[in-house]
Amino acid sequence: MKKRLLSLLLCLVAVLTLLPLPALADGGHSHCICGGDVTAGDHTGHTDVTYQPWNGTSGITYANGAAYVYLTGNATLSGHLTVDGKTLYLCLNGKTLASNGTAKIQVKNGGRLVLCDCRGGGTFKGATQSVWGGACIYLYTSTLDMFGGKLTGGKVTGKGGGGAIALDDQQCIFNMYGGEISGNNGKNYGGAIFRKFNANMPNTTGGTFNMYGGTIKNNTAKNGGAFFSTTGGTINMTGGTISGNTATMNSNDAGGGAIYMRGNGKINISGSAQITGNSSSLDGGAILMGWGEINISGSAKINSNTASRWGGAICLRQDSNQSTMLYMRGGEISDNRANSEGGAVHVFDKDCQFFLYDGKITGNTSGDGGAIYLNQEPSWLIMQGGEISGNTATGNGGGVYIYRTGSVCQLYGGKIENNKASGNGGGIYINSSNSGQLRVGNKPLVQNNTVSGKANNVYLPSGKTLTIEIDMSKGASIGVTTANIRYPVAFSNSYKKDYANYFFADDANAYVEYKDDQRLYLVSDVPLVTYDVTVETEGGGTASASPETAAAGTEITLTAVPAPGYAFDHWEVVKGDVTITDNRFLMPAGAVTVKAVFTAKTFTVYYDPGDGSTPQSRSLGWNDYVLAGVSDPTRPGYTFLNWMYGSRPVADNDTYSGLVQSDAVASATLTAAWQLIPYTITYDLDGGTADGNPTGYSVESAAITLVNPTRGGYDFTGWSGTGLTGADNLTVVIPAGSTGDRSYTAHWAKQHVHVFDQQMILPQALKTPADCTHDAVYYLSCVCGLVSTDDNQVFTAVGTALGHDWGQPRWQWTGFAAQAVFACSRDAGHVETLTADVASEDTTAPGCVTDGVRTYTATVTLEGRTYTDTKTESIPAAGHDTALKNARAATCTEDGYTGDEVCRICGETVKQGTVIPATGHDTALKNARAATCTEDGYTGDEVCRICGETVKQGTVIPATGHDTALKNARAATCTEDGYTGDEVCRICGETVKQGTVIPATGHDTALKNARAATCTEDGYTGDEVCRICGETVKQGTAIPATGHDTELKNARAATCTEDGYTGDEVCRTCGETVKQGTVIPATGHDFQDGKCVNCGAADPDYRPAKPENPGVKTGDAGVLLYAGLMLLTLTGSAWVLGRKRTR
Repeated sequence: MKKRLLSLLLCLVAVLTLLPLPALADGGHSHCICGGDVTAGDHTGHTDVTYQPWNGTSGITYANGAAYVYLTGNATLSGHLTVDGKTLYLCLNGKTLASNGTAKIQVKNGGRLVLCDCRGGGTFKGATQSVWGGACIYLYTSTLDMFGGKLTGGKVTGKGGGGAIALDDQQCIFNMYGGEISGNNGKNYGGAIFRKFNANMPNTTGGTFNMYGGTIKNNTAKNGGAFFSTTGGTINMTGGTISGNTATMNSNDAGGGAIYMRGNGKINISGSAQITGNSSSLDGGAILMGWGEINISGSAKINSNTASRWGGAICLRQDSNQSTMLYMRGGEISDNRANSEGGAVHVFDKDCQFFLYDGKITGNTSGDGGAIYLNQEPSWLIMQGGEISGNTATGNGGGVYIYRTGSVCQLYGGKIENNKASGNGGGIYINSSNSGQLRVGNKPLVQNNTVSGKANNVYLPSGKTLTIEIDMSKGASIGVTTANIRYPVAFSNSYKKDYANYFFADDANAYVEYKDDQRLYLVSDVPLVTYDVTVETEGGGTASASPETAAAGTEITLTAVPAPGYAFDHWEVVKGDVTITDNRFLMPAGAVTVKAVFTAKTFTVYYDPGDGSTPQSRSLGWNDYVLAGVSDPTRPGYTFLNWMYGSRPVADNDTYSGLVQSDAVASATLTAAWQLIPYTITYDLDGGTADGNPTGYSVESAAITLVNPTRGGYDFTGWSGTGLTGADNLTVVIPAGSTGDRSYTAHWAKQHVHVFDQQMILPQALKTPADCTHDAVYYLSCVCGLVSTDDNQVFTAVGTALGHDWGQPRWQWTGFAAQAVFACSRDAGHVETLTADVASEDTTAPGCVTDGVRTYTATVTLEGRTYTDTKTESIPAAGHDTALKNARAATCTEDGYTGDEVCRICGETVKQGTVIPATGHDTALKNARAATCTEDGYTGDEVCRICGETVKQGTVIPATGHDTALKNARAATCTEDGYTGDEVCRICGETVKQGTVIPATGHDTALKNARAATCTEDGYTGDEVCRICGETVKQGTAIPATGHDTELKNARAATCTEDGYTGDEVCRTCGETVKQGTVIPATGHDFQDGKCVNCGAADPDYRPAKPENPGVKTGDAGVLLYAGLMLLTLTGSAWVLGRKRTR
C-alpha cells in the first residue's frame, strides 16, 4: 500500500514539474516572451522574464521604455490601450480582454506590442462601433509580435479596413509566430489585416507581414478575406495557415479570398506555409495580385480554395499598367476550383507571367483551363520544370487553356500529364477563335492526358500549329491531336531538324512524320472513315450541320434558323452518343441524327381606346387575326370609326405578321379612331334678347356659361331647361365634356321703381369710412334694399369718428438726451414729438475683470399717460494685477509647464499655463548594417543623443537570400556536351549552384539514299544520317547488280498442224526477256491404219481393208485384255510394296 502511495506522489510531482510556472500561482509569473514554448521564425531560443499583474483597466508603468504585464482576470477596456514609443509585453494569461465597443489597442511612434498567452484560451475581443480600421490592434510606425492568444470579433464600420489589425504606414511590421486571428469583419478591405492606402501618397509602398506560424481563419471582407493592401508591402509566409476566409464582393476587380494586394507588392510563400479553404465571390480564391511578385517554394501548399469566376487559387492582374509575376520553385497548388476559368491560376492581364520551375499543380477544377488559363495578350506561362497533373476542365484545356492571340505557353521542361477535359485538349487547348501560341523546346512531357477517356494531349484547332523554338532533347514526348483529321496534317513550324521521334499522334491510326518542307505532320495509312450527320426539325425553321459528313473526332457545328414567328429552343439528339454544347459536338464513330426544336413565339397586341385610359392587351400568334373576337369600343360624344396601326387602318382580316412584317417586333399597339358627334342648343327667350350664346357644341368644347337675356320693363329671374332644377337659375354653365342636345327657357318679372330715401347703415352702403377725426359717410337706400350709387344721395353717421391710438413711442437718444416720437396707429400722418426728462444712476460697480454699468432713465407724459425708456453705458473694469506660478521646464521624457498667471488682488487664475511636451529623445541610429545574401542585417538601435537612452532596439533583417539567374546554359548537341547552367546571384555574383554537364545526345540516325541492287544496276546500302544535325554518320557501300535469274516462258511443242516455240528466257526478278525463243515447225500427221498416231486425226485418204483380209478375232482380243489387266495389277502391287520398304 505504501509503495502505491509513493508511486502516486512521484507521478504528481512529475506532472507539476511539467507545468509552466504561471500555472502554479499568479504570484510569480515568469516565462519567455513567446509564452513559453513557441519556436518559429527567428524566435528559436527561450529566456524567461518576469511579468507584473495587470487588471486590464489600470495604468501600466514602464521602466526604461518597457513593461511586462499579464492579465489577472477578464476585463473590458474603457478607452484605447495606447503603446506610444514604448514596448509592451502583454500576456493574456488565458483571460479575455474586450473592447467596450470603441476601444482598441493602439501602437504608434516606434512602439512595439509583444502579445502572448501562456495558458491558452486568451482572447482580445475587438471593437464594433465607430471603427475606421484595425478593430483589435492599430499600428502606426510600429511593430506587433504575436506569439499567442486570439484576436476576434472586430468589426469595421467606417471606410478603412482590417477587422483585426490595421498597418497605417510603410514602416509597420507584423510578425506572427503563433496564435489565432479569427471571426473578424473588415467590411470593405481585409477581413483580418489591412495595409492602409493613402490617397495623398499614392506611391507610398511598404509595410511587412511575416507569418512564421499561427492561424488566420474565418474572417470576412468585400476584398481580401484575410489581408488587403493597395500600396504594396511584403508578405513573407514560411509557416502557419490562412484558411476559411471569404471575400464577398462580386463586381469590378474584386476578389482575394485570402489575400488581395496591389501597388508593387511581394508575396513569398515557402516552408510549411498553407493557404487553404478560402473563397472569393469573384476572382482569386486564395490570392488576387495586381502589380507585384509572388514566389512559391519549399513545401508550401495553396489548396482547396474556390473562386466564383477566375483563378481558383491565384488570379494575376495589372495595376497602373504594371504587371504581376508568379515564380513557382516548389510547393503545391492543389484541389482548387474556379467556376469559370483557371482552376489553379488565371493569368489575366497583359504582360503578367507565370514561371514554373518546380512544384506540383494537381487536382484543380474549372470550366476551361483545369489548371491554368492564359487570357489577355500577352500573358505567359513559361514552364521549365514542375508538374501539371490530374486537373480537370468541364470545358476545354484540362491542363492549360491558351485563349488570346498573344497568349504564350512556352514549354521547355516539366510534365503535363493525366489531366482531362470534357471538350478538347486534355493537356493543352488553343482557342480556335484566336491564335494563341504554344512554343516548345528542350525536354517537355505532355502525355497521358484525355478527353472522354481517349488520348488528347495537345489540341490544335484547324489551321493552328505549335512552334519548335529551340532544339529538343532526348526524353521529350508530346502527344498531338488536330481538329482536322484528314491526314496528312502539318502541326509544327518549319524547323531544320527532324524531331518526329519527340512527338506522337494521339490518334491510334496516325503517326508523326518529318517531311521535306521541314515540318512535322500527322499522317495515316488507314483510309479515313466518315459518318453522316442528319438534321431534323420540329416547329418552324431550318437547320444544318457543318460538315455534314465527317470522321470520328471532328468538331461539328450546328446552325438553326427559326422561321418568322418562331424561336429556336434546343437541340435533341435523336441518334448517336454525342453531347451538344454551344451548338457543337464531336463526331463519334457512327452516324448521328439531331433535331432542332423551334417554338412558336407569342406577341402582345395593345388596344388603346384613345381616351387616356390604360390599353387592354392580348397574346397572339404570328399569323393570328388581330381583331378576331375584339368588340368595337364606345366613347361618350364620339362615333367609333376603326382601329389604326400607326397611320394604317386595320382590317378584320389583318394578321399580326401582316401588320408588323418582322417577328423582332414583340408587341404592337392599335389605336381607336373616332368621329366627334355635334349637339344643338335651343333657347326660348320669351321676348328677350341675348347675344353670344352658342347654338351648338361637342364633348370637346370648353365649358359654356350662358349670357343672361334682357327685356325692356322686366327683370330676368332665371333659366329653366336641360339639367336644371326650377326656373331661378341666374347662372347656367354647360360643363366641358357634356353630351346631348339641350334647350333653355328664360323667365321674367315686371320691374320695381326705386326711391333712395332710407338712411341705413349697411356694409354695402358705406361710401367713406370713419378715421381719427372724421365720421363715416353712407349712400341712401331704397325700401327694397337696393343701395344708391349716386354721390349726391349720401348721409353722415354722426359720432362715428375713432379718435387717436398712440401706442408706444419711438425713442430717439442724442448722447444722454432723449425725445419720444408718437404716431397714431390709425393715421400715420398724426405725429407728436415730446422732449423727455433724463436721470442717471450707477447700477453695477466695476470689478477686476468685469465692467460696471451706469443706467439713464428718460420720462414723458402724453394725454395723462407716462412713458419711460432706459440707456446704459459701461464703467471700465479695473483689471488684474497678475504674477506667474507653477512654471517648470520640459525634459526628454517628462512634460514641462509654462506656468499660471494668478491675480494678486482677487486670487483668480487669469491664464492657465500649457503643457510643454517632453522634448522626446533626439535619436541617432547606431549599429545598423544591411542584410546581405548570406548574412543577416540589423535595422540599428535608436539611441538618444541627449540622455543616451536606447529608445528603440533594432531588429534582425533576415539575409535576403540569393536572387539567382541562370548563366552559361547551353543545350547539348549530337557531338558536344551541353550544360544546365550555373545559378548565379544577381546581387553578389556568387555562383549559388553549379550546373551539370548534359551529355552529348549522340546522333539519332535515319537511313537515307538506300536503294536495292537490280539485275543490271548496282544498289546502295544507304547513309546513316543524323535526324538532328544532318551529319552523315556512316556512308553506305555499293551492292553489286544481282544479274538475271531466268526461267523459260511461252514454250510450246509443235503439233501435227501448228508450229511450236522453244520459249523465252525471262528474268524472274525484273521480268526482262533475256533471250527470245524460236519457232518449231509443225511435225505433220503420221497416219497408220487411217488415223494419225500423234493426234488421232482421221486420214482422209484411208480406205478400210476388205473383210476377207486376215485380222484379229474376237476371242483373241478378250485374252489380250485379261493379260493386260493382270500385268497392271502385278505392277501396282510391286510398287506399293516398294513404297512401304522405302518408308
